[in-house]
Amino acid sequence: MELEPGRKYRCAICGQIVTPLADGSCPICGAPFEMLVPVDEDGNDIAE
Repeated sequence: MELEPGRKYRCAICGQIVTPLADGSCPICGAPFEMLVPVDEDGNDIAE
């Protein structure tokens, strides 16, 4: 999975819907990008 600018992700650690930081980590809890799941406009997971 690759970081897509402007895309929202759900953090599998803290559960928040976030826009990742520049390094791909969760801005809330600092989880790495591997722990982020892409979501659609309604917050539903997008299967990769």
